[in-house]
Amino acid sequence: MATTTTTTSTTPTKNMAAWLTAPKARPFTVAEAPMPAPGPDEVVVRVHAVALNPVDWFIQAVGIIVPADTGYPAVIGCDLAGEVVAVGANSVSSSSSGPASFAPGDRVCGLAGGREAGDFRTGAFQLYAKADRGLSAKIPDAVSYAQAAVLPLGLSTAATALFQKDALALPLPGSSSPSPSSSSSSFDKDDQKKKVLLVWGGRTSVGSCAIQLAAAAGLDVATTASARNHAYCRGLGATWVFDYHNDAAAVEDEICVGVLDAWSRGSIVQCARVVLKLDESGGGGTRTRKWVQTVLPSPEQVGEEVPEGVEVGYTYGTTLVHNEVGPAIWGKWVPEALASGALQCKPDPEVVAQDLEGIQAACDIGAEGWGTSSSPKLVVEFISE
Repeated sequence: MATTTTTTSTTPTKNMAAWLTAPKARPFTVAEAPMPAPGPDEVVVRVHAVALNPVDWFIQAVGIIVPADTGYPAVIGCDLAGEVVAVGANSVSSSSSGPASFAPGDRVCGLAGGREAGDFRTGAFQLYAKADRGLSAKIPDAVSYAQAAVLPLGLSTAATALFQKDALALPLPGSSSPSPSSSSSSFDKDDQKKKVLLVWGGRTSVGSCAIQLAAAAGLDVATTASARNHAYCRGLGATWVFDYHNDAAAVEDEICVGVLDAWSRGSIVQCARVVLKLDESGGGGTRTRKWVQTVLPSPEQVGEEVPEGVEVGYTYGTTLVHNEVGPAIWGKWVPEALASGALQCKPDPEVVAQDLEGIQAACDIGAEGWGTSSSPKLVVEFISE
């Protein structure tokens, strides 16, 4: 069994958190929390900014994910950015093909939580939080904590959907090899037409990351967005941007290597129709399966009658830490792309509060505005604690 060696740059003595004390409890209770200690593959971060995701206000409002009988009181929250204060034994070294190494004082962004199953007190909504080193990256000084905090969950979900072998299995950024063999994404590799990824919902958090990841992998990107967001999507690297009523006519004469529904709320059927249309027109290449990859974690959440003959893929955004996708994206591409400016922290953060007490207000704002792909990425900074 691996032992834990902890190195710290400071000696923090007190942690505070926004606690969810019971299912559907409101508001969050700000109170003292245990000081986290890193496991071998974890780092402890002094959190300076957190970004909110729909899952956060759904956990509070509906009582999902956290077990009612064993999970409370809980500290939730996914996206964080801050300064490393402690590292586990395995986190001080790295290899060219593995997760990155970290040291106290590093500025980082990452997904909150450790590797222990069933611990629901490790979320981002606290002053000191754990993050898996395989889902974390150093950030340059030119990138603020608020900017970096918008990336982790959206980027991890996009990378999982695009590159894992059980999803679209597209070539990784920087890879010179063809796409891995996959029944869901195979296409005619001898065809000289451009290879295009269709991202439905390019203005969403996942869509914004997916456009950039696919462009970095050498693909052309077609995406949907409202007219006011067309320039935004092109600025991220999309070649074509069209209204979702258009049915993706722009890619009919190209080879579509995959369809990612980054919205996945009432849009899966639309994406399925695009897949069928591309297949009829030859724009789907040589496929053995007709496939729409969604950002939903399970079929229970689909709620749509998908046309016969089209299969739906599901995405759980942290599974990339267990395969080659995690090190390739978080260990290599993210820090390099942030340093070079190739990766933009999008959507832009909207800072709505500056302390733990502001978590509830941020959740309320997010829940009220949920339902539009142009919703801002809400961020809470911790600067007064």
